[in-house]
Amino acid sequence: MDQKIIARAGEVIASKAEYVGGGMEGYAVLALTDENGYPTASALTIAKADGINWLTFATSPDSNKAQRIQLCNRASVCIATSEYNITLIGTIEIVTDAAVKKESWFDLMADMWSGPEDPSFCVLRFHTERYNLFFADDESEAVGVLKNAEAKPMLKVTPGLGFRGQCNQAMELYQKAFGGTVIEKILYAEADPADFQCKKGEENFVFYAEMIIGNHLISLGDDSEGKLGETAQGKASAISLLIEFETVEELQAAYEIIADGAAIITPMSTDGATYCAGYASLVDKFGIHWDLMSGYIG
Repeated sequence: MDQKIIARAGEVIASKAEYVGGGMEGYAVLALTDENGYPTASALTIAKADGINWLTFATSPDSNKAQRIQLCNRASVCIATSEYNITLIGTIEIVTDAAVKKESWFDLMADMWSGPEDPSFCVLRFHTERYNLFFADDESEAVGVLKNAEAKPMLKVTPGLGFRGQCNQAMELYQKAFGGTVIEKILYAEADPADFQCKKGEENFVFYAEMIIGNHLISLGDDSEGKLGETAQGKASAISLLIEFETVEELQAAYEIIADGAAIITPMSTDGATYCAGYASLVDKFGIHWDLMSGYIG
């Protein structure tokens, strides 16, 4: 049943692609996340489409939409009337390939660009991962995940700030100064003994915390033993980068590469960690502190 509804939705999208008429008939609403973390919606003409699998739109490389995609490539497309509602969820990319630009071009674009070779013209290609489809005439509905979707989750990179017992005070300062919001905090006293042994007098130190400042997530924590960010040169750095991998295998592969010539703070481990499936911490040969993690449970 889903395949019939998916095919029907694809026909609707095809009827709007390469639009050459007037009014709003050829438009879809594209939803992105702006630089402040808010959802934004734009009405765009559909240039080309392959059923509900992918759709392309035209814009400029320096447009707000292109800049937002560089910050976050998750997106949603909606095409709706009183007769149907086609909502697609997935990812979107900026395409500057000459062949793709040429195949996505149609004559009405000449009002804005000189031709498909114009450097101020680019293509946004949306790839569907999930769909929610409804047709009013027979009340048919389909909700699901595309079987041919091959989307790979974005690698998550989080800046980390380390302190020597002053993390709570620092978070209070950042809340006041920048309007930061603490979304998670685990104290030393709350940490699982399997991972950490709390010393007397350090119960209120921060084992791990996450804070949102603007549209950025940062991790924070205390390091009472002074190990955080030690470099091969003996210098200490309170700033690190946390990389979260989808699988332990991906973590292991990255660790084996970056560990060459690095100062190892915490060796790669997949045993005994109660907050994640795998973890390692090191300072690479260039003096940059990295925390590598997979399967975080927070």
